[in-house]
Amino acid sequence: MNLSTQLKELGLSPLNTLVGSAHNLYKMPFDIVNEYKGSIIADNFNYHYENNEFYRDLCKKKNISPQDIKSFSDLAKIPLIPVQTFKQCDSHLLMTSKLNEVEFEMRSTGTSGIPSVSRRDRLTMDSAFDSVVTTYREFFKFSRGMGLFLFPPTEEMPEMGMVKALNVFAGLLDGSVNLVKKITFNPEKAVEVLQSWDGKHTRHIVGPPFLVYRLIKYCMDRNIKLNLEKNSFIITLGGWKRFTGEEIPRAEFNELCHEYLGVQSYNVRDMYG
Repeated sequence: MNLSTQLKELGLSPLNTLVGSAHNLYKMPFDIVNEYKGSIIADNFNYHYENNEFYRDLCKKKNISPQDIKSFSDLAKIPLIPVQTFKQCDSHLLMTSKLNEVEFEMRSTGTSGIPSVSRRDRLTMDSAFDSVVTTYREFFKFSRGMGLFLFPPTEEMPEMGMVKALNVFAGLLDGSVNLVKKITFNPEKAVEVLQSWDGKHTRHIVGPPFLVYRLIKYCMDRNIKLNLEKNSFIITLGGWKRFTGEEIPRAEFNELCHEYLGVQSYNVRDMYG
């Protein structure tokens, strides 16, 4: 009897138990963790196969059924849904839940020109919020400090999944400021905010690399060197390209963060995806 089955017999959700046990899972042997993950994903595959006509038809075309997906080693057989399908006007056909069960509609940034749309029911939102908080705690251990968020506030882009996840992140801190307003970022204002927190709070910067780079470039051009606290983090997520499309080399980026923001390279973390 595997771990997932044992949890079900106790009346516990294997998925929610996994979400709430990230710290312990990272310490477990790979084979046990993979067995656990494999069983949960296989269960979910079976659920969607049985309850989603669109997905079931897709699987039948690939000649794949729940009998083929039993363990971690079988997961590569699961038919994937192309990203383009989420951009179509009939993307609601992808749903296993009913439309009236949708709690949140999430959109991608739409960098390709058309945003992807994915819809979440209550159960999915419960798991998503739990997993986001657990992940933040596992990797950053945040419970205080101030966050300079180089993203728009949630009220400007409430349907953007990344912005909503960062709003959850902000709840772990003492306070935060969003410094992208109406798609505009003012690095001078960012420096002022960071300086106003000096000596009062541990200061963290969260944003896409190209905007963090714009802040660094502003400091470089004016010979400003901010000395953030020893426990300060620079957390990046999003694209690693400047507006020109030129990629920002990671090693160079880390070095500049250290020189102009005073943050050690091991506290420059990328959490995209």
